[in-house]
Amino acid sequence: MPSMMTQTKDPSSERLAETSILLASDSERHGNTMHRALQQNGFAVEYAGDYAQVELALHERAFDLVLLEVTGEHAVELAVEAALRVKRGNARQFVGYLADANLQTSGLAGDAVFPRNAARLPEALRRFVAEGGN
Repeated sequence: MPSMMTQTKDPSSERLAETSILLASDSERHGNTMHRALQQNGFAVEYAGDYAQVELALHERAFDLVLLEVTGEHAVELAVEAALRVKRGNARQFVGYLADANLQTSGLAGDAVFPRNAARLPEALRRFVAEGGN
């Protein structure tokens, strides 16, 4: 008699799907790339567009993670200002940055910095969520 196998759900996949992410970027092209990469890897992510749209999106619904993609030095100040506005509205809201290695020491004030790399970002976020980072 063939044995019946039961499928068990991967708890990390469930947690990933339950973790809501709001993504914003100073570059529509790069933001769309990151958005697609996260969606294709099982993340529940909404793309807000630019940093100014983050607060509007947060007024409409809650997100576990807010990620601000910073494509260059020109955007650091704008990203930090957006993060500070979010934190003033809700100090417990997680705000992370997606930044290249050279920008990670440029005054980004938030909860974490993740790689701004579509291939490496999903795994970094997967580890972060699995470790209970949000």
